[in-house]
Amino acid sequence: MQILSASTLIRDSLVQKEEQLTPQDHLRARNIVENQAALIEAFNRYVDPDTTLVILDAHVVIDTPDGLVHISSDVFREIAPDFVVFVKGEPRKIHRNRECDASRSRPERSVDHLEKQQEIAITAARDISDNLSIPIYFVNGGDEEALARVLTVAQKVNPDV
Repeated sequence: MQILSASTLIRDSLVQKEEQLTPQDHLRARNIVENQAALIEAFNRYVDPDTTLVILDAHVVIDTPDGLVHISSDVFREIAPDFVVFVKGEPRKIHRNRECDASRSRPERSVDHLEKQQEIAITAARDISDNLSIPIYFVNGGDEEALARVLTVAQKVNPDV
């Protein structure tokens, strides 16, 4: 199994082009289309073709200074996933974690706002799943057993995964 992070891939691609590191929390203020092109480029460079399961930790919506931006299904089409796993979080817990995480610089959002963002993200993930004709699975954040079951089921349905 190989696990890749979209933000790390984007930052790596950008540092190669710009020769300077873009802090993770500054990515949301950059051109999202350019970021996604950087993601695809880096993904194709780093993905191990001999790995049977590649997990890409990515968002389907980005909270930018100009509002939520949906990541196009075309971006995911380029990556060619076999399925989507949406990790749901309890909005109060997300809010509390953000307040306690001094290492990150995120927009301040209320619990209600985070709940609405998650609903929008779920709809966006379903749209991606529908547009790519791939299954979508939902697990609760922190439930590693549920995630393991989903990955096991996905591998049985599509043995090449």
